Amino acid sequence: MSKQAPLTWLRSFEASARSASFTRAAEELNITQAAVSKQIKALESQLNCQLFKRHAHGLSLTEQGRRYWLDTRELIQQLDNVTQRFLTGQQLNKVHIRCNISYSMLVLPEKLKSFRQGNPEIAIELTHDIWEPNTPSRNAHIEIGYGPLGKQVETRYLRSLAKDQLFPVVAANLSDAQIEQLPLIHVSGYYQEWNWWQEQVRDEPDEGLLGRVMMNHRRAQGRQDWVVDNSMVAYQLAEQGLGIALGRTHLVDEHLRQNRLRLLSEHLEFPSPEGFYLMLNDLGMQHQSAKKLFNHLLPMSSERV
Repeated sequence: MSKQAPLTWLRSFEASARSASFTRAAEELNITQAAVSKQIKALESQLNCQLFKRHAHGLSLTEQGRRYWLDTRELIQQLDNVTQRFLTGQQLNKVHIRCNISYSMLVLPEKLKSFRQGNPEIAIELTHDIWEPNTPSRNAHIEIGYGPLGKQVETRYLRSLAKDQLFPVVAANLSDAQIEQLPLIHVSGYYQEWNWWQEQVRDEPDEGLLGRVMMNHRRAQGRQDWVVDNSMVAYQLAEQGLGIALGRTHLVDEHLRQNRLRLLSEHLEFPSPEGFYLMLNDLGMQHQSAKKLFNHLLPMSSERV
């Protein structure tokens, strides 16, 4: 009978493959880098194959290693889910939400406030992603992400939350002469950003304040533009008069209501192909409190689970 690889070896292999680093795997598993390296060598010896290619600045999987990792990753996730389901049974009134950070800061608090008022006994843990997660969280009951709406097929447990309009916004206290000289503020990670928006206005008359702004931007070739990684920072920069941001309805509405920002043009708003979505993960489907919060976060017109 063949000897089975210890689970510690498999966890070291899975973490190393996922992070492409023995060092990061060691930090995640709270063991030494030498221990991870030793376990990987032992696993390769037992399997009689090379799992990694070692490079000066990291690791990459061999073809055999990649195939083995796909199966190992699924096994580790199943084991973690078993543990989480057990813990969930002990903590029925704690719900974990993993959320896009901009939505969490600008939209979610009001929704959680109304939920907490009616459900004070349910504890909520909130963690963040800046952008759309590559894989579902292993331990979140509910996820709120942002991405192309066409990429996400709505199901009973995956719903569209908001469809935004896109439009340029600037600090409310700036003169037209000041606005003309402003650079654009780009938010990395959006599929549809300034280049996409400019494609939408290509057939619009290139005149007025907006026309002068875009002409100056073309002359400068974007050399003074800002690039940030989330909408909150973009709107803060715009409020300080440092640039022109691309507003998204659900994220910028409060800034407009409080007159901290204003529209650059009243007529050039375009529906975004991207939007926020709400997902009830496998753990959440077995958790009554998570279902209750999921239903609360859904738009009023959506069917409840």
